[in-house]
Amino acid sequence: MSKRPKMAFPRPLSGLVQESLVGFGLAERLREAEIWRIWPDVVGGTLASRAQPVRIIDGKLTVAVSSAPWLQELRFMTAMMKEKLNGCLGAEVVREIVLKAGRVKIPAAEVPDKIVVPRQLTPHQLLLIEAQSTTIKDPETRQAFIELMRTSMEQQN
Repeated sequence: MSKRPKMAFPRPLSGLVQESLVGFGLAERLREAEIWRIWPDVVGGTLASRAQPVRIIDGKLTVAVSSAPWLQELRFMTAMMKEKLNGCLGAEVVREIVLKAGRVKIPAAEVPDKIVVPRQLTPHQLLLIEAQSTTIKDPETRQAFIELMRTSMEQQN
């Protein structure tokens, strides 16, 4: 009866998963999917709010651009974007960038919140704040308390 070969060391699960992905051809697709995550860092926030990747097929990255002026501007930058993307990905994943006019969604972090206009405080409210703050001995803490109370009352609907 033959003995099975002895394993030198236990192998980390991450290494086994990585080998499996390569075996199924998924490693390349995962690297391509990384484009969406790194896009804002590579092109910058302003550009990322005007142009976003749509798809990548056989190294051809299609990017939707919000307007014709931006489309024209980005035509001059495609080589630089391709170089930076591939540099961040560690391989030549993007071989060509195709720009198309399209709808660009503003990331949730950049959508402005509801603008709240502070309201004028009444003399009664100002007296209340003053009365509440008189018991605070430290002047710096008292001033912080007054500002907090004013802001809180100004923002109430």
